[in-house]
Amino acid sequence: MLYNEPAARSGMRRAEKLGLWLAGVTLVVSSAIAVGAWQWPRDQEGAPPRWTGAPATSEPAPSPSATTAPVDAVSTSTYLADLSPRSGGDNLAALPRALKGTAGYDHPVVVRCPTNQSDDKVRTVSYLLRGRYLDFSATVRPYYTGEPDSRTHVTAVSGVKERDDTLTRRTAGTQFTATMAAPAPIVAAVDGAEELTIHVECESPEGFVVLVDAALSPTG
Repeated sequence: MLYNEPAARSGMRRAEKLGLWLAGVTLVVSSAIAVGAWQWPRDQEGAPPRWTGAPATSEPAPSPSATTAPVDAVSTSTYLADLSPRSGGDNLAALPRALKGTAGYDHPVVVRCPTNQSDDKVRTVSYLLRGRYLDFSATVRPYYTGEPDSRTHVTAVSGVKERDDTLTRRTAGTQFTATMAAPAPIVAAVDGAEELTIHVECESPEGFVVLVDAALSPTG
């Protein structure tokens, strides 16, 4: 066989070019892999954390403060102004117009002063208790249109029911010094009383006697 030198040289050149091309491709691929390997951790490291779908937790509600003021207890007293009188209702009146809207006249029971004629010295109003209360209390505030310095006499009389259904009445409390300028309290024990009667006497007939916050405390 004859040796063809030009053909052999041409084949070697093609082989060399193919080898160089393969080397170049390998270098490019290797560089890309290296760059990707360097870039991926960087992206992962610099990227914000992914949302996992877990619900956001809220802080627990604060417990009530130990300094919170307690709720005021509801008064269990019964006001005479909320009761219907057993007798003597005609002696009651509305609060005088001059006193309406004035502070210090809460839950008023207003009794007209007697005329002080021989047959009209005392005005009375009675309330049925049925033994349900212990004490009676009020502030006596007279109101006179003619003689403002006049005094007022108020007496609380309790009626205790006996076995024969009769009532034994006794004085349970008195107030003999109240004036317009100096209101005064009256208190009376009414435990076991079937009835409470308020007696009113006035030095001047031109006026009214106002029992402010007249209340009965229950037996419990």
